[in-house]
Amino acid sequence: MVFIQLKAEVRNFFAPYISIVEDDIQFTYELDNQVLEHEHWGEKGVRIPVCKGMWLVTEGLPIFVTHLFAGHSASDLLCFCHYHPNWMNPSCLSAFASLGLLPTKEQFTGLKILFPNAKIHTVFDAGIIGRVADCKVATWQLGTSARFSLVDDQVEFRFNNKRYFIPASVFSLSRFEKFSGVRSGIRTHKPKAQFETFYQSFTSMG
Repeated sequence: MVFIQLKAEVRNFFAPYISIVEDDIQFTYELDNQVLEHEHWGEKGVRIPVCKGMWLVTEGLPIFVTHLFAGHSASDLLCFCHYHPNWMNPSCLSAFASLGLLPTKEQFTGLKILFPNAKIHTVFDAGIIGRVADCKVATWQLGTSARFSLVDDQVEFRFNNKRYFIPASVFSLSRFEKFSGVRSGIRTHKPKAQFETFYQSFTSMG
């Protein structure tokens, strides 16, 4: 099982927040303490849900959390920590939230209320969907929002009643912020250039 190849400190840190049924690693997505869906990590890969809930890991009181990591996938967050275990150090006071394939403003607003003092980190994929998610979080961080669409090879976004176009090949949070004037202060984390996700990077080692 590929999961076993994760560093022991990663498996131990997240153990209370996962279930293992035979060879299926399960992550529970909840909303208001109600189970809505599960993410599955098995031998055939990962199945990430689309739902209003989230998978959330936090140690201690939320008000003291100083770093919040948000991503599409719980599996990807574990693989990120495999490469960057320092963020699990108790002195970092980190929380981790998987929002599923289609993050919403409501999900993020709930996290901001729960963790009012946390710096926001995103661990979305390196493809265009993940880069757009970075930008959505940047606007949600400021209590606003933007609309995004892909037109040919251009990312079109509308923000503050203005329309912008950026080539998809170079679209990123920094480009978005430069064009829109947004200064969100969030930090993005991406895998090495040849991979779209930390999960892909990790599983390629086998």
